[in-house]
Amino acid sequence: MRTSLRWAIATGTMAAAGVGAIAAAGGFGAAAPPPVQTAAAGEPVDVGPADLAVRAWTVRDDVATRALEGIDGAQAWLVLAAEVTAATELTTRFPAEALALPADLGLDEPEQVVLLPDLLSGPDLQPGLPSQVLLLWPLPADELPADDTSDELSLDYIRLRLDDSTIDASQVWRADGVAATAAVPRDDAVGDELVEDW
Repeated sequence: MRTSLRWAIATGTMAAAGVGAIAAAGGFGAAAPPPVQTAAAGEPVDVGPADLAVRAWTVRDDVATRALEGIDGAQAWLVLAAEVTAATELTTRFPAEALALPADLGLDEPEQVVLLPDLLSGPDLQPGLPSQVLLLWPLPADELPADDTSDELSLDYIRLRLDDSTIDASQVWRADGVAATAAVPRDDAVGDELVEDW
């Protein structure tokens, strides 16, 4: 059985720990990696293609209900509220690989990225324009936390760097270690925009 979300939050075990260890050992090159920052909740972190700031989180079963019903075993959403500002010259997608949640949750990229206030799913981000987004991951019943608003969620911001594609002549963003760690507070008002028929 999976470890509960509550336990994972308390331990702060991070999926990106292995990435950070590889980078620290010189696996990505001879140069020492930049030091890992400790970011406050809502503080922007440069992750490469964007500046990203996670403000708060919660767990809800009353938002995006139609999408939730279509996911086998899912009982609720883990919802993060964030601000993202694209640092690219052209429009770009949300850099989902730039966030790592506690490893025990078994969650990778978010199932949904929703732009506020337009409620657009999977939006294009305009260069230099701060955008408010909600990030949603489906949770099974055994990962639902107790009703404790004092909990913090630990997460890692993953640094991305441009690298040559192995398929063609283009460039792609690849993980290059942990840029910062953060502990963000629970706020059960997160996701209110999605309650009605979304």
